[in-house]
Amino acid sequence: MSEVYEYRRAPGKGVIWLALIGLVVLVVAIVRYEVENLLLFTGILAAVTVTWFFMRKPPSGIRIDADYLVLSAWRHPRPISLDDIAHLRVSDVRFETEVWIVYRNGDEEAIFSGDLPDIDTLIAVMAERGIPVRDVT
Repeated sequence: MSEVYEYRRAPGKGVIWLALIGLVVLVVAIVRYEVENLLLFTGILAAVTVTWFFMRKPPSGIRIDADYLVLSAWRHPRPISLDDIAHLRVSDVRFETEVWIVYRNGDEEAIFSGDLPDIDTLIAVMAERGIPVRDVT
């Protein structure tokens, strides 16, 4: 199989928006209540927010080709040979779906769920490569 499957998810901006809202609240408090003691803290928070906004944040995701499943493909790539994988185990017991790689030697390893597509897509992609997904609830 020569087709490569890639799933990328851009990093969220929620924390940056929260920091910006906090800055607005601090500025309103300083102006309205004349709390000038917070000026230094507000400046530091503004500098941190602007720095964080411009920092490079690579996308999360996986990459699957004919030979390897690459976890965290754009952050810290870690290839796992498809020949070493017995199956994937899926569980919906908590707030989010948990997926484990079960190796042929019996070892198990959890996969960060933020790197994965929805379960139906994952099942289809892994089935094309001959890797079963079990315990889907």
